[in-house]
Order: sequence, then structure tokens, then C-alpha cells
Amino acid sequence: MARFTEQFIQQVAQATDIVDLIGQYVALKKRGKEFLGLCPFHDDKKPSMNVSPTKQIFKCFACGAGGGVFQFLQLYEKFSFPEAVQTLAERANIPLPRESVTAPPPEGGLSRSDLIAVTTYAARFFRSQLHTPAGAEALAYVRKRGLSDESIARFGLGYAPDSWDALLRSAMRDRIGENQLVAAGLVARREERAGCYDRFRNRLMFPILSPAAEVVGFGGRALAENERAKYLNSPDTPLFDKSNQLYALNWAREPISSSDQAIVVEGYFDALMPIQCGVGNVVATLGTALTDRHVRLLSRYAREIVLVFDADVAGAAAAERALELFLAQQIHVRVVSIPDGKDPCDYCLAHGGPAFAELVKQAPDALEYIWARRYQAVQSAGGDLAGRRRAIEDFLRLVASSQAYGAIDEVRRGQLAQHIGHLLNISSGELQQQMRRLARNIQRPAVTAAAPQGAPAGQGGALGDPQRHILEVLLNRPDLFDHVAEKIDAGDFTDSFLAAIAATVWKLGQAGRLTIDELLAREEMSSAGPLVVELSRTGEKRGNFEATLEDAVKNLLYWRHRRELQDLRSSELNDDSLRALGQRFRQDDARKRPNIT
Repeated sequence: MARFTEQFIQQVAQATDIVDLIGQYVALKKRGKEFLGLCPFHDDKKPSMNVSPTKQIFKCFACGAGGGVFQFLQLYEKFSFPEAVQTLAERANIPLPRESVTAPPPEGGLSRSDLIAVTTYAARFFRSQLHTPAGAEALAYVRKRGLSDESIARFGLGYAPDSWDALLRSAMRDRIGENQLVAAGLVARREERAGCYDRFRNRLMFPILSPAAEVVGFGGRALAENERAKYLNSPDTPLFDKSNQLYALNWAREPISSSDQAIVVEGYFDALMPIQCGVGNVVATLGTALTDRHVRLLSRYAREIVLVFDADVAGAAAAERALELFLAQQIHVRVVSIPDGKDPCDYCLAHGGPAFAELVKQAPDALEYIWARRYQAVQSAGGDLAGRRRAIEDFLRLVASSQAYGAIDEVRRGQLAQHIGHLLNISSGELQQQMRRLARNIQRPAVTAAAPQGAPAGQGGALGDPQRHILEVLLNRPDLFDHVAEKIDAGDFTDSFLAAIAATVWKLGQAGRLTIDELLAREEMSSAGPLVVELSRTGEKRGNFEATLEDAVKNLLYWRHRRELQDLRSSELNDDSLRALGQRFRQDDARKRPNIT
């Protein structure tokens, strides 16, 4: 990974709109001059992250995360600072400078951007193979399932040849080695002899993209009838984790955000066909059950999630498993059952996108769906009063046994009781008594709160600290720097966190380049992003910049003189030196002794 000049880094920062960047990962809504969204760096239940387009900064007021465009990518993608710069440069189509100094390679020898280059190469290879004679069967299958040629191109579908090393040989001809392909999960090492073989063979290939549209993995659908694994996903890699990945989110992200609703299906075609038919807010799990990480990911974009399950026992069980996840996340969830045993792909082909959208619109919420199925079972068994009581007790035990139910507050429990009471035709008071009784009889593991993320260990002292006030003003009024620099310098900052920021502020101020985005574009400020943003926003609210700065500088000078006098007293200097310094201190003190806070 290269290291870049300050000028290049600043060029990349100026070419990147922070609202556009963060909007790829989080649904943002305009609030006055700023944008608001759910913070992706902690379990955010209500929007607590502000994004300022004028200052090009973000700040979460719950967990403390903050910074500029580079710091966001560093936190979200776990990038190093140079990796964040390179990624945003490529995003902005800014050529990388050839004279960049090469930094030591990351652990394992491959950076994230190196791996993205490998997976992107593989995606191009698979796409090219789909339109060869060898890929004719795969192409015919896709068209038979109803995808148009336009959709095939849009979604980047491809074909992995029926060969042990087709991708491997092609990659090595283009100077991509075995180690790179293994790290990206595209080939596997042979157990009994040297060498590698392609992981995907004779399969229809679905590239799996990140929300930022980077190829991070693949799913392959077997074309041979006797293949044991019908679907095969990439293994876990530094890029890919199927329990935290959703297929088609890169295409569905904006429709989900605009509709405030995400539709979750179970297969690749079940996601792609509704999108082709005009229902754009659809994503798919990757052969796994829905996880809490999936839910947290979707909750950044939408307040409602609609699950589309098979209308069978397995589908009902999946809905019940998902119940705890949605109780924990406090997000509204509804459940769709496709009639006649069809899957979403076949239903859209048979009836069209508007009919599928209407099914979603009419879907009951998860609790209603689960109770309806249980009540239907009671009715099928004769529908006697004892059976209904058992069904109610069983249903309430399902909710009360959820660890998430034990973690939610009393207000949320009351709302839940009202909703369930309406379903069961039981008063909410009586229902809450039953729920409390059931909850007491259920043993749950202890729930521990996660520590906040994103804030530095220290915060630079009390809010009244003059060192903070000086930086707060300068980050909002850099035109006052020369006035400050005549009286103090960065060496007057004694707090370790503030001193590091002050050193860069003084360097930029002396060069006439002091702005907050320039400050955050410095590699040495990578970990200081949250504190820089906090100082900027606090200063903005404080206002009265000139008076605040004057008082803060006088405070800082007062303490500087006190330290100097104390140092002299502890040294072996002569009395004349002590008297001279003491007289200067008394003059400054008499002129205006500040209120020390």
C-alpha cells in the first residue's frame, strides 16, 4: 500500500462528498443544514449520527465516533489510512501518483484493496465465460428462469467453467498468484500434492457486492444434477462473511432507504426477479438463517422489514426464530407467505411485480402471523376452549422466553402487551401479569452492555480547559490563528490528546491552510477524528469566538507563567532571575487575572 503526498490526500478529500459516501452505508435524512442517520458503529436504536456537508464531518452523539471521509472508511471498512485514501481516489477516478512511497505490506501480505482487485478480476472472468460455447447451458438456464439479457448484464452473472483450474490458469497468466486467489476464497490448496484447484466449477455465478458495489464474494448455483451442493458460497475471507452479508443490497440500498422498508427473501433469483419487475427494495440471505447482524445492517436503512418465507412448517419456524431478533432491535417486522407454494421469483413471473408488491403491502406483522398459524392449528384440531388456552399460553411463552424480551424496557413491554392483547382479545393488564409470571419462571443468561466505540480514551480535560477553547475557536474561525500564534504556540498545550491536534493545527495555520477538512486529511489525525469533530461542533455552539479566544489565551498564559515560576523555584537560579520573573508574573496577573475554571 502506497503512502501519498499531503497535496494528493487533500485532492481526494475535496473530491469526496461525505453525504454521498456515508449514504452508501447508512440511510440519511436531511434535518436542517445537516443529515441524520443511524450510527453503524454501535447498536443504534434512534438516529444519533449527524453528517455536516459544509464541514465534511460526521459525529455520533451516542458512541462518540466522528471524523471526516477517511476516518469513516477506516472505522467502517477497518481500513488503514492509506487504504482509505486509495479507495476514495479510485472512487473519484483520481489516478494514483506513481511516485508514491511504498509502505510495508499489511499482515498476510494482502490489503483489502488487493483482495478487491482479485475478486473483481474473477467477476470479469466469470462474466466473459457465460457468453462462450461452454457457458451456453448456464445462459439458457438463466433465461429460462426469466431474467432478461439486460438484467443478466446489470447483475453481473457469470459462469465458472467445468474445469479444475480455468480461473487459476487465467489469473496466473495475468500475474495473479495462488496466494492471492486462496486469500480471496477463489481457489483451494490440494491436500495430497502441491498446487491449487478452482473452488467454483460448472456453476452459474452470482457476484456478491458490498453496499459500496465492491465484489467481495461469490455464490455459485450447480448446473449438474448430481452435484451434492446445489448452492456454494465463497468461504469466509477478510472481505466476506455470509452471516453479515446480504445479496443485492448494493442495488436495493436506495429503494430501501426511500421506502423505509426492506424485503428479505431466501435466494438469489428471489431477489433479482422482483428487482427486474420493479420492486427494488429486495435483498436475500446467503443460505443462512437471518442473524442479528443482518437485522442491524438493514436497520441502518429502514424501519420496517418484511420477511418472505415458504408457506410451510419450515417457513413458520423461520418466522419464530426471527421474532427474537426483531424484538431485540425494536424494528417493525411483517411476514409474507407466497400462495400456491410459489417462491418470489416464480410468483413475479406469473403475476408481475405489482401483484408481489400488493402481497407485501397486505402482509401481517410477525406476531399476528405466528399467532394466526397457531390458532389455525387449534381450529383444525377441533377448536375447544382448552386448546385455545394452551395455544395462548404457548404463544405467550414464546415471547416471554426470548432473551430480547428480558432486555427491553417496561415501556416497550407495555406496547407489546397492548398489541398482543388486541390479537388475543385479552386486556393488556391481565396479559402483562401473565407475561411477568412466565418471564420469572424462565432462566436467561445475563445481558451485558457493549462499550461505546469510536471515542478516544481521553477527552482533553474539562470543558472549561482553555486549551480546548482555543482549538474550538480555531477550528471554526481559522482567520484568528495569526492573532493567537503571536502569543502562544503548540508547545503550550499540555494535554496529550490536545497537544497532538494543536501541533498539526499550528503547522497548517502557519502555512495558511487551516481548515477542518485539511486537518482530518492528515494521517497523524487518523485516530483523533472524534475529538477534532467534537471540538469543532462544541465551538460552533459556543459562539462568541473573539471573546472566548481572548479569555482562553489569557488563561493559558496565566498557567504558563505559573509553571515557569514553579520550575525556577525548584532550580538553582539566582535571586535576580526569580525576582524578574516574579515581577513579570505579577504584572500579567494584575492586568487581568482570569477566572480559572
